[in-house]
This record gives sequence, structure tokens and C-alpha cells, in this order.
Amino acid sequence: PKNVQSWVDTLGSLPRHGAILHLFVAIDANKKVNGKTLNDHPGWAQVCGSEPDGKPTPAHLVVQSWNRSLQDSQNLCSFFIPSILDPSVCPQGKHTIHVYSSGGEPYETWQNLEPGSAEYEAYKEERANVLWRALEDTCIPDVRQRAEFYIIGSPKAHEAFLRRDRGTYGMAWAAGTSAPYAGLLQFTPIPFPFPNLKTPVPALVRCGDSCFPGIGTPSAAASGAIAANTLHSLDQHIDMLENTSKKNPIYNFLSPGLFQWLYRPLVSSFTPTPEFRPSIAGDEAALAKQSLEEGASTTSTS
Repeated sequence: PKNVQSWVDTLGSLPRHGAILHLFVAIDANKKVNGKTLNDHPGWAQVCGSEPDGKPTPAHLVVQSWNRSLQDSQNLCSFFIPSILDPSVCPQGKHTIHVYSSGGEPYETWQNLEPGSAEYEAYKEERANVLWRALEDTCIPDVRQRAEFYIIGSPKAHEAFLRRDRGTYGMAWAAGTSAPYAGLLQFTPIPFPFPNLKTPVPALVRCGDSCFPGIGTPSAAASGAIAANTLHSLDQHIDMLENTSKKNPIYNFLSPGLFQWLYRPLVSSFTPTPEFRPSIAGDEAALAKQSLEEGASTTSTS
């Protein structure tokens, strides 16, 4: 159908961010480098919260220069040290670190490099140098000497292992703008920045970081929850909350309580919206299938 093809063509050519460069490192905290263990570095004491009244700060944002763009992957990066918060993630005396650039790593300089080639490996080391420096300048000046293992994730790795076109971080929307098919926040003129979950294909919804609420694991997971919620009635939602609240006292707060009996009669008949109700959705899906089959038949005949 024309409206489906238009939807596919439009959403298939949306602006996207560059990729992200990753550095994963495992280090030995007890190893003596120039006579010092990791705990002898003042910066490390601040990060792990070992100073008096100190609190762990395992996540940091590092900017090389405020005079350069924060989209520049050689200027802005972040790191997280999960083993500070949970020592069980690695052996005693060891730490794991994840360092990553902004979502502006250009794919163009990588696209003609063959993974595994000497040129590719050398370029990975060159581009990842800024990630090492983020740790060296902040808290672990001898991190390279302490490293027992490290691996660099390039845009090519993003593309191969995460099925990301050109290794992209995700769709790029400037503040105050919105994507096609995004729609407005109900009862307001405020646009959603990302396309919504509905599609022109009857009874089909989609989810992931290419639609609302956007990029990142929490947002992608939320879109999955929204998609699931869209397909179910208010009564099913309330029943699920009520059943969950009874499984453990810590979930008591999920119970809708007496308020549900006011809410149900007012809203239940409107959920899910008509196109997602089994009888209607089945009819529309059948019509859509018939239309697609007729279109394919016409194409093969011509």
C-alpha cells in the first residue's frame, strides 16, 4: 500500500548520530607500578570514596576542551567502574572499567578498513588513545601498565555485533524538533522527538530505540513496555498490578486500591484503542494482507 511504502521510505532516511568508540579494561589494583599500588593515587581515592566522608563516584564525564564540540568523539567521553559498587563482578584486587566516547565517532574513516588487518588494529589504538587518557588524567595515571586485558570496540564492531547501520548510536534529533510520524503529546502542542510506536500496518506496533522514547537501553526497554501496554486493556493492566502487589510486601505500592473501581468504568471501554481489539484488528490485518498480495500479483504480472 502507498501509505505503508511512504512510511518506510520516510523513516528509512532519517538523520543519525555517528558511532561510539568503546574501551573495556580489566586492571590489577594491587600491582606495584613505580612503587605504587592503585590506592596510592589521590584521584583513585576520590573515585572509590576511600577519603573521609567520601562517597564512591564510579561514573565520570571527561571533556578534553570546552572550546571544542561535545559531539567530537575525540573530545568528550565517559567512564564507569562497576566493580567499585559491586566487587563481586571481578576477582578480589581487580577492577573492570568501561570507557566510551560521545556518539560522534565518524564511520567514514572506518568503512574501508578490514577488521583484523594491521591497518584496522593500528587505527583502533590511535582512536582509543583519548579513552585511555580519560582514565590517566582523572584517577589512574598508570592504567596502561595495570591493564591485564583490554578490548576496543569500533564502529565496525557496533555494526557487526549490534546490527547498527554504519555503527550509529541512534537517530539524531535536535532539541525542539521532532521526527515524522512522531505525533503530539495528547492535549498539548508539544511534539514527541521520536516516531511513535504505531504503524500504518493494521494492528502492528514497533519498539526499540528508533522510536519513542529514544536511544539507550532504558528507553528501548520502555518502548517495549509501551508497545505491550498499547495492546492490552485497562482491566488487564490493573489486574497485573494487583497480582504483582501480592507477590511480595515490597510491591504493595503497586496495588491500585479502591481508586481502580472509579477508574475502570470511566476508561476501560476505551482500551485498547479499536485497531488493537482482536475482532477489528483481525479484519484489518486480513485486508492489509490481501492488499499486499494484490500488489505483489500486479508487480509480477507487469
